[in-house]
Amino acid sequence: MEPVTDMVFIIIALMVIALASVLSWQFGHLVKRFGIVDRPDGDRKAQSAPVARLGGVAIFFVILVFLLLEWLIFTLIPKSDEPEEIAYWFYTSRPYQAVLGMSLFAFLIGLWDDIGNAPTKLKLALLAITAIAAAYFGLHPDALNSPLGNITAPAALIIGSALWLLVFTNAANFMDGSNGLSIGSMAIMLGGLAISTSAINQTMLHLGWFALLGAIAGFLIHNLRGTLYAGDAGALGLGALFASLGLASGLEVWTVATLALPFLIDVLMTLIWRAKHKRSWLEPHRDHAYQRLIDSGWSHIEVAVLYWGLSASCAVAAIITAKAGGEAPFVIFWTLTLAGIVMWSLNRREYRGQ
Repeated sequence: MEPVTDMVFIIIALMVIALASVLSWQFGHLVKRFGIVDRPDGDRKAQSAPVARLGGVAIFFVILVFLLLEWLIFTLIPKSDEPEEIAYWFYTSRPYQAVLGMSLFAFLIGLWDDIGNAPTKLKLALLAITAIAAAYFGLHPDALNSPLGNITAPAALIIGSALWLLVFTNAANFMDGSNGLSIGSMAIMLGGLAISTSAINQTMLHLGWFALLGAIAGFLIHNLRGTLYAGDAGALGLGALFASLGLASGLEVWTVATLALPFLIDVLMTLIWRAKHKRSWLEPHRDHAYQRLIDSGWSHIEVAVLYWGLSASCAVAAIITAKAGGEAPFVIFWTLTLAGIVMWSLNRREYRGQ
């Protein structure tokens, strides 16, 4: 790109972020009037009063508007083999269609739960079926690379991808219990994913990314003040979107997983701890590290900033490994994983009485 073209792109990107933010913020005011609220239960839902819970609808409405607009623009551009036109391919490819399908179904399952309180086991089963279908219809990597050997068997890749989709989608929902934490962290993860993907030239940094980040920013204006929650629709939908885009990005699996580490470590270590103490995974609880911090006196914004910092650190590491290639993604992922496990264990030990 010429410098002038770069400047024009930056200006358009900033305009898209600003417009998407305003639309999401305003639509957030609208969904507050729907009367669908999250009521305190004295346990996991520790807020002092009912809070509107359809913020995810506001986010996805804005994303849909911009995706439709960008899709229309790219359909009017003749397809070519130039690298700059990879975004056109992205919008017409089978993996992209699987990304849309996985994200949409996760959003609708979450919306059902927000409005009608879906049975937990049925919701989990439907998410599992959706994840398996998305992986089967093309949402999986060509290989899982490591210094110990590469896995290329299609069945193993499909099963592994379905498990990844299911785990991270639910992890995003599990972490959505503190104002700004889950959705704000996912904005950083998505930003890191976009930059990492551009670093390996798999796709251009097209405007859909900026609309997505703008929509999240508009929602966070409400969420950080505790007046609007993303709900299951927002958490599951965005979780599925990140997990799906990670598989479709062309990045090493380890690079994508590095971006997700702040969620994966807290959720998986908590599930292991609950299994060890014979506690059900499906029952509401306050055993996550972020919940223990809040119970010990940390404010929501302090906990959110901590996880934003962890997410940003992992994003920087992921971007570096994406550029480095080779064994770097594998080594950095496991190094950060071990560090994260130590941090989680120290937190568990410090607040074990709570």
